[in-house]
Amino acid sequence: MRVARRSVAGLSIAAALALAAGTTSASAAGTDQANDDAPTPPGTQLEVEETTFLGPVDQNSHVAARDNGQSVLYQGRSYWFFDDTILQNPDGFLSSTSASTADLDASDGIRLRSTTLFDPSETTAPADFVPYSAAEQAFQKEHASSDCTGSTDPFCGTQFAFWPGAVVADPAHHRVLVFYGKLCRGGLDDGPCASDFVGQALGSGIVSVDMRSQETSRLTVEHQDPALTSPEGDDPTLLFSPDESWGSGGAVVVGQQLYAYGKCTSTNDCAVARVQLDQVQDHDAWTYYTGDVHGAPRWSHDAGAAVSVMKGGAAGETVHYDPTTRSYMNTFMPSPFTDKNVYVQTAPHPWGPWGDPQELFATQSATGVDYAAFAHPEYTTDHGLTRYYTYYASSGQQMLVKVRFKES
Repeated sequence: MRVARRSVAGLSIAAALALAAGTTSASAAGTDQANDDAPTPPGTQLEVEETTFLGPVDQNSHVAARDNGQSVLYQGRSYWFFDDTILQNPDGFLSSTSASTADLDASDGIRLRSTTLFDPSETTAPADFVPYSAAEQAFQKEHASSDCTGSTDPFCGTQFAFWPGAVVADPAHHRVLVFYGKLCRGGLDDGPCASDFVGQALGSGIVSVDMRSQETSRLTVEHQDPALTSPEGDDPTLLFSPDESWGSGGAVVVGQQLYAYGKCTSTNDCAVARVQLDQVQDHDAWTYYTGDVHGAPRWSHDAGAAVSVMKGGAAGETVHYDPTTRSYMNTFMPSPFTDKNVYVQTAPHPWGPWGDPQELFATQSATGVDYAAFAHPEYTTDHGLTRYYTYYASSGQQMLVKVRFKES
């Protein structure tokens, strides 16, 4: 479960105008094309006409509960990525799982039963999405114990976890990119990997899913920050520190440039960074938005100079370009404890200026913790008037919501 941003962006279940030339985000693909009989799309000041709660997403029968659940469209399929996952029949627990579906009509629900991204079986239990390195596996085995009482090993019982975050399609390189956070947990209460509320953040990286070979790998970082360390030793896949975690929230592709949101504060005010897609693994290639000068955006190689530009969700947010309104949209839920409303805000550019958040709907749970609200733009219909969203409910299910907007 990914709540309580931002050190590890969560807790476990167990405890536009820029595109005037015609370039759009890959995640917006599949939206209706205009025609003479089309209704008038909603304006950037979205006004909700009707909200329909469609019930839980239809998932693999071995899934008892799993959270997060961001998705992306790639060549006619929707690919989904989840964080902590509780399995049943038999019981099990995984920190990251995935699924995909060709069901792009959400009006009667979403059927998402596949075992993994590429295994369509509905009877096999899901497997880990983010691969473990040999060093991580060896470390876990070395420190494994069913009872750490009185142990002098500070890492006794420690396990690594990987939480997928924002996801984007990169068709030019035949891949899908998934940001993830790495953490350790399960160790002694006074140890370096004490579980505490969520575990201990170690940093973040990017998983590359090769859509031709169907291979999943963690990208090796170029010009890595030497200060990034992990209990098992050097981890060459850590791209950002826990304090920055670019991509822990939303991300959007514009042409061949990737924008990722991160460096979020305790009040969920987030900054934005960017990089060319073919340099995404090069830490030194990233630049950070520092504000406008005479109306022109300024970018710096100094992440410390980045300024907050928009609101984020306690467990992340969805940022995508919407061709019907010719704007970027940011969908988020601020807090599972104090504000269970889902909001959207719009901007003409990925860096803003972002408008005031507008309420879309409130979750239905009277008690418990709801969080991880995301938009799924690949399901948008009626020229932007009908859109679909999910959130994680305290029941352990991914709840699907249809929102109908008024014509502008």
